[in-house]
Amino acid sequence: MAQTRTAAKGAGTPQAVRLPQELIDRIDRYAARLEGELHLSVSRSDALRRLLTLALEDAEDTAEAEAILRANEPRVSWEELKSGSFSLQEAEAP
Repeated sequence: MAQTRTAAKGAGTPQAVRLPQELIDRIDRYAARLEGELHLSVSRSDALRRLLTLALEDAEDTAEAEAILRANEPRVSWEELKSGSFSLQEAEAP
């Protein structure tokens, strides 16, 4: 028995989303660019899945990097900041 195109890619949960026409046009241009690069047929849904995946990976990487940076930054109380008694060189000293 032949699989449908959706079943071949893995079934997912359909989502209805309202998008402005400008955004749809940008997604379509991205799909066309991918078609040219990959020499494969790329649907709007394919392009949208790829864009969402890339955006989420980027957001997750950014959040992880920010957490690492926050873990290493000096802690300063509001009172120290207000009084001007905080020195970055003192905070960085071992």
